[in-house]
Amino acid sequence: MATEFKKNHGQVCETWRLLGAVNRATYLQEAAPRLALLTGDANKAKRLFNHLLSAAPMLDEEHRMTGATGESNDLYVTGRGKTMVVGGESARAMAVLGQLLAALLTGNEVILHCPSQDEMCIEAAKILYESGISDDVLSVANDSQTVTLLYIDRLAQVAVSGNRQEVQAVSQELAKTDGMLTQVISVTDMDGLSEMLTPDYLYRFVTERVKTINTTAIGGNASLLELGT
Repeated sequence: MATEFKKNHGQVCETWRLLGAVNRATYLQEAAPRLALLTGDANKAKRLFNHLLSAAPMLDEEHRMTGATGESNDLYVTGRGKTMVVGGESARAMAVLGQLLAALLTGNEVILHCPSQDEMCIEAAKILYESGISDDVLSVANDSQTVTLLYIDRLAQVAVSGNRQEVQAVSQELAKTDGMLTQVISVTDMDGLSEMLTPDYLYRFVTERVKTINTTAIGGNASLLELGT
């Protein structure tokens, strides 16, 4: 039963990843106005959320690369995988929800953890579920300690909002973990949210892949190879 659950969970998350950013944005745009109401400054939050979601077409672009004769090589980006969105004691709801939308828009499975704003997390998840986001893709884990969650298997990245000390504490704990290297995406500017307005912000949630097709094959035997970086 556990194996079947993991299989189904993985399939749902993979379907979300393969949906494409433009299609994912459709779900998130439906939720955005209601999420904005949870921040205390709905107009500012709407502007931030719209700014993030407007980048969806760019995330779906493929770039043709120069390759050997007889093959095509297309570079594209895709979600990194399991992502934890963390809000420290000093984090504001707008920063946490902005990081949450960014992680979902880029096709990742997300674990939301902000114990100091538990009701906000529960309401945000409810809004996103009602907009069509699966509970396999998004879960809330405020009952667990932050340190415990940082040791989750195959955690690809942690998007943490808070002051510099809180970000540093998360980074130092992640440095002790074994397995894959976990990236930290930090937002410490709670007033201007300047980190989320930089051109490369959303690209920190994704990884590059190259799709290679042998264009000289005849009779439908063209080979397809995808390389992740």
